[in-house]
Amino acid sequence: MQLWKARMTDQEIVSELQKHIDTNEYGIGLKKFMEICNSLGLHWTHQQKHTTESIHEAMMELQAMFLKAGTCKVVSLLFHEKQICIARNVVCQYFAIYKPELAWQHKASHLQHCRFWAAGVNDIWDVDQHDKFLCFGLALHTGIKPFSGHILWMKVWHSNCNPQLILSYYLSTVNDFRFNPLVTQSNPGTENSRIANAQIMLWQMHDPALALCP
Repeated sequence: MQLWKARMTDQEIVSELQKHIDTNEYGIGLKKFMEICNSLGLHWTHQQKHTTESIHEAMMELQAMFLKAGTCKVVSLLFHEKQICIARNVVCQYFAIYKPELAWQHKASHLQHCRFWAAGVNDIWDVDQHDKFLCFGLALHTGIKPFSGHILWMKVWHSNCNPQLILSYYLSTVNDFRFNPLVTQSNPGTENSRIANAQIMLWQMHDPALALCP
């Protein structure tokens, strides 16, 4: 269940299980694992086939507790609190249909003119996901140096909301360059949270004095 909650793919979960199971005595493959998941009611997004109507009751319960939760947060809450796997675009459609005033307020309070400033190279790494091609099953995630415009990574996968996957992009880049930036910048979505945690940990490892900061 923990591996499933981590949103690892079926093949990744099977590979991880095989590390802890005596495969000489107990065999487990992808087909057997999928049968177990079906028997436990653990289904992924395309299997659950949720719509804006089917999630309405769960959304009402969550919104009563999380009044300001955005799309990414709601997708995560539905998964972890209600065991509902759902595509982000379905949640966007739900807000457009049932809560158009919240969508308008969100845009009105966030789309403000401002000037971007970076001190120099590697001062900031910006990371963000792009959903323009999700209709084709392609989810993009990109890291970039805004000062120079250098693209750190541009990854295409079937999902760009898995925190562990997004973290692997960052760690791989840090490992290749042998350094990390002064600051990472992203939206407050949960998919980027582990990059922020890793960035803090790496700086605390380099400068123990930072570990004393609250």
